[in-house]
Amino acid sequence: MPTRDSRRGRGPALTFAVAWAALATGAAAPAVASDRSTCRYFSQLPDDCADAEQRKFDNLRGYRFEEIDLLARDVIKKVLYVSIYNTTGQNGGDETRDSAPEDAAGRVDPKKVAKQFQALSVQLSPPRYWALDWFADRVGAVRSFDGLDAAWMGNGAAAESRLSAKTPPERYHYQAFPRTAIEGFRKGGKVYVLDDPKGRAWVLSAFTAKATPNENDDDLASLGDRLKLPAGWKFRAVTLDRDLTLEARSGPSAAIEDELGDVYHLAGPGQSNFTP
Repeated sequence: MPTRDSRRGRGPALTFAVAWAALATGAAAPAVASDRSTCRYFSQLPDDCADAEQRKFDNLRGYRFEEIDLLARDVIKKVLYVSIYNTTGQNGGDETRDSAPEDAAGRVDPKKVAKQFQALSVQLSPPRYWALDWFADRVGAVRSFDGLDAAWMGNGAAAESRLSAKTPPERYHYQAFPRTAIEGFRKGGKVYVLDDPKGRAWVLSAFTAKATPNENDDDLASLGDRLKLPAGWKFRAVTLDRDLTLEARSGPSAAIEDELGDVYHLAGPGQSNFTP
């Protein structure tokens, strides 16, 4: 979610304006200079960040997708990082609203993919469904993973524990990451929020089939009843009276997962236009 970026001389405000002007007209825009930090890794993995372009995906609530994570070690800094590929927009998903059909996703062999791309490890997310209305991100080359197509959508630092099959994922644990995506929830729609003991709000971005028996976001209002929340955590559903936009403007963003594998992103000052 490795490359060299030779662009210089554009300030963040200008590059943001250029990218969003292109998105508003439906055109592609080059990855902005502020995204350089996620392109700075060097390894044997494909260099799919170099030609990434800004793209907007819309009408996503209930849309099924998967992510394929390729783990490698930077040959210069010797740090572990992850290169993330996402099926959204691929495999006929724009027509079927399922970009990870089981007949293709179920055949992906992580060990075979790791050998193909010389990755230290390959990890597949569970099938998830978007809980947001739209997102915009830099999208790079599309790769085939055992017949399942997915596009590059970012690089990021990874914990060494990810190489251990014995280490279970940490639930309700703050994980900082350099999010380049901008996520949107429209006025009148519902958002599902976890409030932690520190007063931070976490907005549901994507949910698994475990979150709702009917794989329908209409059932998410009762998700809190199915979670074993840690002490001090609370779940609530909010009907938006205005558009909500998540965009990390001050420091890295952060994500958490619940025990069902649902993903929440941090909201609040520097992370969204308001706290729902």
